[in-house]
Amino acid sequence: MRKIVLFPLFIAICIMLAAVPAEVRATETKTQGDFRWTVVPYAWLTGLSGTIGAKGYDTTVDASFADLSKYLNMAAMVHLEGLYRDRVGLFTDFNYSLLGDQASGKRVSLDGKTSLLLIDIAAFYRLGSVPLGRTGNASLDFDLLAGARIWSLALKLDGDRARGGRDIFQSKTWVDPIVGARAEIHFARDWLLNLRGGIGGFSISSAITWDVTAALGYTFWKHGTVLLGYRAVGVNHDEGSGKSAFKFDATLSGPILGLAFTF
Repeated sequence: MRKIVLFPLFIAICIMLAAVPAEVRATETKTQGDFRWTVVPYAWLTGLSGTIGAKGYDTTVDASFADLSKYLNMAAMVHLEGLYRDRVGLFTDFNYSLLGDQASGKRVSLDGKTSLLLIDIAAFYRLGSVPLGRTGNASLDFDLLAGARIWSLALKLDGDRARGGRDIFQSKTWVDPIVGARAEIHFARDWLLNLRGGIGGFSISSAITWDVTAALGYTFWKHGTVLLGYRAVGVNHDEGSGKSAFKFDATLSGPILGLAFTF
């Protein structure tokens, strides 16, 4: 029932945005210039939960972002985006983290370390901007996006030799197609809400991958906005068997804190 209700609502929003007068968009373009660039260095307090495995050894990991200081060794994150004439654009989201956690797997105890490089590259099309309310201070921007999610993962599982374990190392890189949508709601002069969601994989590389992000922003300067929100990315990737087996069926999630610079 929920899907039946949401689909017509989605179509209605698309029609409203597509109907925004071209004159309004042209005026905005003149004041902003042809290109608008955004750079967002941010921190993602990443929790990791799920099952990871290599060469026949699996381990279950359940490390919340609250325990970040115990297992995060290093991290680097940045979002880069370009928008042309307030209509089409391209963005990339770069996230690198080195995680370590102790867990118990089948037959052995494992001290697992995960080196993860996660890159989203996507093109997007802005359907338009719709004013909200009567004051003119609120508006809604809506984007459709499509691209690729690149995973580069290295697993180092240190076995408990007292129980017959052995050290295991395996690395994999794969690419998943992704599609999604994004909305940015400016509901006051200096406040905004950014929402993004997507799905991908489609059994091409991974069985499925998905992501959701919600962030509240406050613009303290015409070129600067502070962002606080929550992000989750999931994937189910399983390939090979026996000594060539590799599994990463996990969800990364946690709060995000960033600073967006727009020029």
